[in-house]
Amino acid sequence: MRHCLPVFATLFTLAIGAPASAQYMYLDANGDGQCTSADVLTAPTTSVDVYLKTNRNANGSAAVCPTGEALTINSYTFIVSAPLGGVHYGAWTDNMGFTINANKYPNGTVTAGNDIWIAKASGTPSAPGSYKLGSLAITVTGTPTLEIHPTSTLDETALTSFGSACPGKDFDNTMKLPTDWTDLCGTSVAVPVTETTWGKIKAGYNH
Repeated sequence: MRHCLPVFATLFTLAIGAPASAQYMYLDANGDGQCTSADVLTAPTTSVDVYLKTNRNANGSAAVCPTGEALTINSYTFIVSAPLGGVHYGAWTDNMGFTINANKYPNGTVTAGNDIWIAKASGTPSAPGSYKLGSLAITVTGTPTLEIHPTSTLDETALTSFGSACPGKDFDNTMKLPTDWTDLCGTSVAVPVTETTWGKIKAGYNH
């Protein structure tokens, strides 16, 4: 049976209203629960955590639903991409207790090229807040970066969003990137040691 995000969105009463101000989705590669310049993918990295703040913007300010509904979450779907390659995707481990696949693929995941699309849902909404959605196993084979994208060529229905009591711009209780929110943070690029002052000093002694 095919499960699609709009099906679960109908668990909530639709209401007419403007899009919410913002939410924040980000990747954490070093396990500190944040997205900073320290989140660099190297060969020892074996997983990346994906977080979503349904009621906060990246700067910490409150995100609100203009029509007054709570920014709950009962599904998530997102696309992670490695634009330059250099990474192999492994299994997704859900941290929300969401057991329904919110797309047509086994385990709610599909990979093609440099992209992976992950989509899970639940019949029970969770309260507004900050959530670790889960962890994506990876194998690093180069010097990649990971980004969160709104769409992907791997499937024409692929999107980044979360189901909520807030109606959203399309009035389908689905908060979509980038029409309903825009705040994102991916992994950072490694800085070659020779580009730092100490790195240049060290390099000079090696000549």
